[in-house]
Amino acid sequence: MAQRTNYAAITLLVGLAAVPALYAQDTTALPRSARNPLSAQTRVEVGLGVASPFLNGGSELERARSLRQNGRSYYQGSDGTRRPTGRYPNPIGWWLTTAFYKPLPIRGLMLGAAVRLSLTGSEPADGGYEESYFFNYVSIGPALKYYPSATGKLFLKGEFGLGSVFTKNRYLDSAGQQNFFHHFGIGYAVSIGAGYSITPFANKRKSIDLQAVYQQFGTRVEVNGVGNDPWQFGSLNAGVALSF
Repeated sequence: MAQRTNYAAITLLVGLAAVPALYAQDTTALPRSARNPLSAQTRVEVGLGVASPFLNGGSELERARSLRQNGRSYYQGSDGTRRPTGRYPNPIGWWLTTAFYKPLPIRGLMLGAAVRLSLTGSEPADGGYEESYFFNYVSIGPALKYYPSATGKLFLKGEFGLGSVFTKNRYLDSAGQQNFFHHFGIGYAVSIGAGYSITPFANKRKSIDLQAVYQQFGTRVEVNGVGNDPWQFGSLNAGVALSF
């Protein structure tokens, strides 16, 4: 586990180390007519939205998903049976994001770093609060934001860096006591997205950004009875951010 953690950390550090070199040139060398005001200065972004994960790889990930789809408890009794809970809906939850960007010599292009946190979960139709599944994940790393037009408000963005996943299963044991089971994994995260900037403020360099971002994660999770379990999952996110 330590070796995988070190590898992911090295990948992130290498990406961040490349940032200063790309800032070495003076972006003011570009004529004003060639610079979009939304990409002409350092910007900070804080956003909120909705996240919906797609769980599509990993032995334990698929086993737990199968139990939820079949409406069965995560807890298995000594006789091998599981009590019915009702089918779980697909996980959904909050998407929290913060980032900063600094303009590059290429028109409309900015480079910085971003942190994306998603807190999702679901409860079964019949189990109520007694049984629940929580699927949370975070990404951090270098980020690009690009306005293709010198006057347009449409933008594209992309990120690559460290990704991590945290899960919790809440269930009732044989004594009727509430119990919990957790998993944690670390690996990589890649994302692509697009959006549109609305500028209702007097300062046209400030904006409200409507955006949609797709993330893809590859993590390694230590699972009892499985060992090193590679989890692959994606997330579709949509939200609004204040950029200033």
